Amino acid sequence: MSSLSRQIDSFVEEVRQRWDVPGLAVVVVRRDGPMHVGAYGVRNVETSVSADIDTAFAIGSCSKSFTSSLAAALADAGKLDWDDPVRKYLPNFQLYDPWISDQLTLRDLLANRTGLSRASVGEYGSDLSRADLLQQASCIQPVHGFRDQFSYCNVGYAAAAEAMAACVGRPFEHAMDEYLLRPLGLTHSTAANASRIPTDNVAAAHYKIDGKVRVVPPMAADNLIGAYGQTMSARDAAKWLAFHLEQGASNGDRLISQQQLRETHLLQIARRDRTMNDGYGLGWHVRNRRIQHDGAVRGCRANVWCELEEGFAVFVASNLGAGLAHFAITYHVIQLVRGETVRDWIAHFVDMAKTELNERVARFDRERLEEPVCASPWSLDDFVGTYRHDGFGVLHVEPGSDHLWFRIDGLSGFDGPLVRYSGLSFEYQGDRDAMAWSSIAVPTTPRGEAAHIRFQARAKRIEALDWFDWFGKAHFVRQ
Repeated sequence: MSSLSRQIDSFVEEVRQRWDVPGLAVVVVRRDGPMHVGAYGVRNVETSVSADIDTAFAIGSCSKSFTSSLAAALADAGKLDWDDPVRKYLPNFQLYDPWISDQLTLRDLLANRTGLSRASVGEYGSDLSRADLLQQASCIQPVHGFRDQFSYCNVGYAAAAEAMAACVGRPFEHAMDEYLLRPLGLTHSTAANASRIPTDNVAAAHYKIDGKVRVVPPMAADNLIGAYGQTMSARDAAKWLAFHLEQGASNGDRLISQQQLRETHLLQIARRDRTMNDGYGLGWHVRNRRIQHDGAVRGCRANVWCELEEGFAVFVASNLGAGLAHFAITYHVIQLVRGETVRDWIAHFVDMAKTELNERVARFDRERLEEPVCASPWSLDDFVGTYRHDGFGVLHVEPGSDHLWFRIDGLSGFDGPLVRYSGLSFEYQGDRDAMAWSSIAVPTTPRGEAAHIRFQARAKRIEALDWFDWFGKAHFVRQ
């Protein structure tokens, strides 16, 4: 065992203890070969079966780099062009603006430069079919101008995946298998829930419930395939990282042309502050010659980091849907590989989480003191009703015993309690940590740790509400 592997093993165990992570995969690759390929802990806390380097972990939005790489392979095969109009393959696909719908290209979708908001029912964890989700795209409103700046959107990736499927005349997951996974020899990775992966070697999703790490059901990914849904093992990750470091080659064989794969690595659109060389490529966050993507899906976390100029790459995946273990390990390994003095990344991310929480709690305490419930003229029944948002559709605020209940049509995973803490503000205790699983949503005493909803009153009536969560703010109008 190398000195690097010993240091990684030691730190991974420290991280596992700090965040109670059941299992992890950690991979480090240089252009001349793997430096470390490891698996840690267990696949499932109920069975205690050890994870190994062929255990497949869900990687969430790290799937986007697979989607863009498939597009590169199809471009090589003459099946599509990056700048083909989406309507060439999906004639009925519509966005909020007819002109933009006509001009929209595959590059626009894969570069996340449509300007679309994340505040939509189809963005994450919905009950919609793939067809209904794509039809609903016409209701999503913009937060930025078309091709103006980076604006992350899962629905755009689902549309790109469906366009690729149409261009080859077979389901997206079959195209992924034929053009990318099999040629690369990724035998323990898949683009869909139903896969050729041995079912006994998949890392179960976990979440900490009432202080104990428990197995939770995996999230269905079929309606957002292309945006997330990919799984990958440590052994396969070593091949995947090497493939990108070698600009489309694997074991000396050219699988995708350097020209086409390089398109995915190049900056396509800047971030909001328009910092030079910092934005999004095609399926990758790009900064100079570094490409990176992290992912979160119910009960799992992952991070992929490739230093194209320096010639090394890191993959970390965990089967716990909370905490920042995947980031702490990534940054620790990067400093080890570079020979730098290693920072205390556990303390860094713990402190960062505490700072963010303290800011939320300060806002919560301020609202609670400035607008106490006891002085409010509004009863719980005054808030009950139906509200509408262009992207999310219909929200029902329903009565409970000492709380209200939040329910959006087509988004049952986000059902949850609204617990009042000020005259017009409620803590939304539904979806947490990308879980989209209403079974864990039970009313508790609000402490300012969760998302919140603020109602708006006018002329002695509740007229609207603002929902503040992972997507920003969504304004609903009472019907």
